Amino acid sequence: MTARPAPGPAEALAFGYRQGPGKRLLGEQRAIDDTAPTTAYLPPPHALGATGTPLPGDPHDLLADTAFPGPLRYGADPLGAALATAFGLQRREPDHQFPDHRGTASGRARHPVHALLGGPGVRRYLDPYRRALVDLTSPPAGGEAGGDVRGEADDRTRLVLAARYSDLPAAYGSLRFAVCEAELGVNLRAWAVTAQAFGVPGRLEADDAPAERLIAAAGTGRWSAPLSVELTAHHPGPSRPLPGPAPAPADHARFTAADPDAEDCRALSRCRTAAPAGPLTGIPAFADAPGPSWAEVLWRRSAGRVPGRRYGFALRPAPVAERALRDLLAWAAVPPPDALTARVAERIRRTVVLQNVAGLPDGAYRLTDGRLTAHRPGPGLPARLEPGFGRPDAPDTGIALRHAGVLYVHSAEPGALVEEFGPAALALAAQWCGWAAHGLCLAAAAHGLVARPARSYDEHHLQPLLGLDRKEVPVFMTVCGTPRYTGPLWDLRG
Repeated sequence: MTARPAPGPAEALAFGYRQGPGKRLLGEQRAIDDTAPTTAYLPPPHALGATGTPLPGDPHDLLADTAFPGPLRYGADPLGAALATAFGLQRREPDHQFPDHRGTASGRARHPVHALLGGPGVRRYLDPYRRALVDLTSPPAGGEAGGDVRGEADDRTRLVLAARYSDLPAAYGSLRFAVCEAELGVNLRAWAVTAQAFGVPGRLEADDAPAERLIAAAGTGRWSAPLSVELTAHHPGPSRPLPGPAPAPADHARFTAADPDAEDCRALSRCRTAAPAGPLTGIPAFADAPGPSWAEVLWRRSAGRVPGRRYGFALRPAPVAERALRDLLAWAAVPPPDALTARVAERIRRTVVLQNVAGLPDGAYRLTDGRLTAHRPGPGLPARLEPGFGRPDAPDTGIALRHAGVLYVHSAEPGALVEEFGPAALALAAQWCGWAAHGLCLAAAAHGLVARPARSYDEHHLQPLLGLDRKEVPVFMTVCGTPRYTGPLWDLRG
């Protein structure tokens, strides 16, 4: 399939409008049929082999005995332990229609981001259900047995993250771009935090070519541009037979049909480039009293559960302590590991809505250089924002924005971003928002709160209530609050 040409600035802005403020006016905010087939939970076609490297099954005791976010010392296989902790399944919510997608590093989407490992003689796919790095079965270029990815002469080991658009229902249309780029930011932050704690150093790579070859070796699929992390000191162990039967091949052919929206997403994603800024780190450098254990934080991490087969999130009114607010702001402020993304982040404004938090007056605050400045004071702002969500409160949907303690809103002028940074600005902005949102998710979990990243809202409803400038668009929101519903969970930890 011929790749679509890279869009110019005008095309990028038109696309951003379609999947942003114009999604309702242009019919992009479609009803989603969740029974429609997707590739969610399916490994790529060439990731079904019988050999690879099992991930360690025993990091839980270490996680349970170490206060978050302290260092984790796992001597046997720190790379495998970090991969299992960053991307492994912690729990299953048996009453939810998508039982796994809220217990992973993802904020709420259904696993659109996949992880692969490549290097000399190594081409593996991280399968969280098999708890293993599975050898890819496609031959390298030229058929060299044990060769590097597609014959690539490279002695580096790299972790590759890429989003697959067919993992989300096709009715998401062009909104898959914003969701997938944000989820890439979420998963990159998940790896940065965990790798830093386990002492697995790495840095972003500027050259996408080896990562693209690794993705191609996994088989057919419509993928975003990758994020590639060079692992500077650790390498995967030798391949061996994996326990249990290999999964049966799935029918991927139905997902390779024409999909203009996905091709638009792919073309815009491929405008993105990396400008590595230094070692990959994700934990804020601040001294505070130790929190609960790593195991407890990963177990609690949630986008806000609702009972039964409902959509949405359930919160209850409750005060939020000053320490919790301080940690939320600190975790959200950690800069991204890419210099260009960091420059984009400087152009993205942050508005924080507080309600019953740390004795501060309710209302909207501007956040600048870590300081909150009153912007639109007054009670009840979350309740007035609630009707702007894509799904209203209904018998099949619970929306509890009115009970949120902290709303962290990213906003920007899309025209100014594209003028300064070109078409790549939209992807870089979404990744920064995902990176920050995952920090909010971890900080919230450490304080018994939930954090729901949100993109499905009416920008025209939120903009005036938040007191944003005329050209300033809310591009991402993370809703933090006290969970209302806590039902039984299945423990999937090692």
